[in-house]
Amino acid sequence: MFNLSGTKQLKLQDGSCINYELIKKYRRTISLRITPKGLIVNAPILMTNYKINQLLQKKSKWIQKKLLLTIHNEVPFDIRNGETFKIFNNEIIITLRAGVNNILIEGNRCSVSFKNLSDQLKLKKFFIIWIKKYALKYFSHRVKYFCNKNNLKVQATLISNAKTRWGTCNSRKEIRLNWRLIQAPQYVIDYVICHELSHLKFMNHSSNFWQQVQLLFPNYKKAEQYLKENGFRLYRID
Repeated sequence: MFNLSGTKQLKLQDGSCINYELIKKYRRTISLRITPKGLIVNAPILMTNYKINQLLQKKSKWIQKKLLLTIHNEVPFDIRNGETFKIFNNEIIITLRAGVNNILIEGNRCSVSFKNLSDQLKLKKFFIIWIKKYALKYFSHRVKYFCNKNNLKVQATLISNAKTRWGTCNSRKEIRLNWRLIQAPQYVIDYVICHELSHLKFMNHSSNFWQQVQLLFPNYKKAEQYLKENGFRLYRID
């Protein structure tokens, strides 16, 4: 009876089109999410496609602006000599050599040793596993720092592979942080940590929650702006 999901197209007044993924479910309101793959629309199951398109037309300028942030001309990331990636927003240059599997960072150089350099798939998988471990070690250190400083307690700090969230905090007091954040400036990582720690007291985004965020991290708006403008670039390393 209902078309619950599928790829749709929004035709704008200037003749251009925006493709989006429509997901209908039992909910009261419509929500829009810009992801690395484009626009995702979650709508009430009884809302007509005509009504959805009306609402999207009203938000079309915002949608176009956000979608532009997902478009990059960077060369796809591969593990090769001279390739670069970022740690704490600092550019790191990769050097490769055949040998026992190992990765070491010294200054702005990342030495990658791998027994089979011709297997890019396994080499990249090895690299991603390494950078996730690197991120978790740093994140855990910073979570502990902010917990001690503010008399807070978490049960665990974990890595997230989410495509649309930088962090989460659940009722079990587990903090999950997107490993790609390790590429961002340190103050941005600290903000996401403080954001999730604030959910220990307020499991919502009420005014009380944001007051708590500001208490833990006064300059949070600067970090939010960075993620809005640069967040999608952190997915290049995937």
